[in-house]
Amino acid sequence: MDLIPAKQQVRRELKRTAERFSQRYVEAASRAVCRSVLQSREFLQAETIFGYLAFQNEISVDELLQEALRLGKTVAVPRIVSKTEMQAATVNALQELPLDCYGIRTAPLQATVIPPDAFDLILVPGAGFSVTGCRMGRGAGYYDRFLAQTKGFRLGITCEKLIKEDIPMAAHDCRVQALVTETRFIRCM
Repeated sequence: MDLIPAKQQVRRELKRTAERFSQRYVEAASRAVCRSVLQSREFLQAETIFGYLAFQNEISVDELLQEALRLGKTVAVPRIVSKTEMQAATVNALQELPLDCYGIRTAPLQATVIPPDAFDLILVPGAGFSVTGCRMGRGAGYYDRFLAQTKGFRLGITCEKLIKEDIPMAAHDCRVQALVTETRFIRCM
């Protein structure tokens, strides 16, 4: 099977799986994931963290980002600036954030932009992952373009139900160095 149709098929399967998640499951998995990351050396040693603001049935890292802010760490989240680019913009709180063009919470316009290579820890969402660190995004390529510019530790955030044996990868697709789910922390590379 060609790579593009294979990726589209896997993305559809993962999307269908995520659509069936109950709110209770997502909330419980999110709490477990956050607890695990908060105990990791990558989080404890990080001074600058690039996170994300969950959309639909994604695992939420809000609890983790709030704790990072409480500890005085610099926290940034995606801000879409064009059809092909996102920036990392700082947040000081997670309440009353504006919505972007996709309806996802984002940093305010006046927020400071931080270059991608300035982060110690990058929390990476995805439609799905493999235990070898392959990531399936949502199809727009924002994260692959952003991750290609990073130097920090890339930690995939997911749940057990979105881990697949094989995720088709193109040359430009970026892997994560580790994954965290509600039940385990997996070192990939």
